[in-house]
Amino acid sequence: MICSNCSHTNEGGRFCENCGSSLTGGGRTESAAAVENIASSALSPGQSNKYIESTKNISKMYFGYFMEVIKKPYASSQAVGSEHFINGLITILLYSFLIPLMLYFALKGILADMNSFSAGFFGEEMQINPPFTDVVIKPAFAYAIFIMLVAVFTFASIKLGRINVSFKEVVARFGSFLIPFVAILAIALIMSILKVKLFFFFLLLGFVGSIFMVPPLVIASFKKSNVDGVDVIYGSLITYVLTFIAIAIMGDMLFNALKDAFSDLLGLFGGF
Repeated sequence: MICSNCSHTNEGGRFCENCGSSLTGGGRTESAAAVENIASSALSPGQSNKYIESTKNISKMYFGYFMEVIKKPYASSQAVGSEHFINGLITILLYSFLIPLMLYFALKGILADMNSFSAGFFGEEMQINPPFTDVVIKPAFAYAIFIMLVAVFTFASIKLGRINVSFKEVVARFGSFLIPFVAILAIALIMSILKVKLFFFFLLLGFVGSIFMVPPLVIASFKKSNVDGVDVIYGSLITYVLTFIAIAIMGDMLFNALKDAFSDLLGLFGGF
């Protein structure tokens, strides 16, 4: 038993050998003390601060990497290797969330206007808001899977070109070439928040550009002067075909959430 007063470990008995305090009711077992120590260490401010600092450092490193690629996209990206695999994954995650987020804010703006119209026409505001989970979270996972599939198709085309390269290297470089289009999508997001209708043009530019430009750039950056295997143009065409097949298969996952939101909205207003 461990004394609750002085924390002295006792082999047994009702009173502490060190300070004489009662061990019944106020004492605690060694296992309980161990659990408390683990819990306290797990929640210690020092470790929490360490994780926070680590997150901050990763953010700073990624921001520096992002800005370097933005300045010289092709020159910087063609030198990227597997050491930037995590940065590539971060870029893919950003890409996956930006598209549904801007659609969410655009839909929210439309609903806000309709709420105002309802308040003026019917005398009361309906307070309709788009479902965040259905419009953002679920589609974001679908976009993440889709863009990773495009990266896999690009990797397969590179391997058909008889280039000895790892999947990590391809994903890292794919993510690097994706950065300019992520920047375009970020601009579209800001415009959708500000209710600038031109955001849809930037959305199309970012989405279509990422599909049609990133794969051939990645393939060409690895292929360079290697003339063996599948040519860059044919490798790009193979990637396009597989990408369009993926869009055909995943179309419901990518676009249904938005269509359902608009359908519910039209059904709601159809009742008036």
